[in-house]
Amino acid sequence: MRSMLLLMLAALLGACSSVSMPKVSMPKMPSLKSAEEKPKDLSATPRDLLTAKLVNPRPDPNIPNLTVGKLMEFADRYLACDCANMRFGQSWQKVDDGYILLTSSGVWRPLHFVCKDAGESRECFLAEIDRGPQTPTLTERFVPGGDFIKSIYENGVKCERETPCQ
Repeated sequence: MRSMLLLMLAALLGACSSVSMPKVSMPKMPSLKSAEEKPKDLSATPRDLLTAKLVNPRPDPNIPNLTVGKLMEFADRYLACDCANMRFGQSWQKVDDGYILLTSSGVWRPLHFVCKDAGESRECFLAEIDRGPQTPTLTERFVPGGDFIKSIYENGVKCERETPCQ
């Protein structure tokens, strides 16, 4: 009986040696890179600029100190008052000394914000803005950053429109 059992066990083990195991692999895990590859909203103000203080001299003492984020909010309101279906800022580009903002305006050339860290906060200076070659005279073509900030604030803080946009 014992020899018979050993013989059956040897035959069984011999048969098992020719059986191949199926290949098992783990399911493909989602990649974290796919979240990074999603297209960003380039018109959104960069996070480090939202609270950056604009340090341009104010041409009018009644204009409050603004941050870059608040300036963009007023610029968007100004366009919304004119029934524009777009944001003022088209895209932001990081450069060595700050950021360049390409606008949705056909009048204003890219805005250059020169920024630096000041302690635990950030400050930015809006450089002089070129209104482009369509401007009749050179004295009207270039606008100081402070004058631009004043104009955006005054036009963005209130909307004179009384009729709804179509």
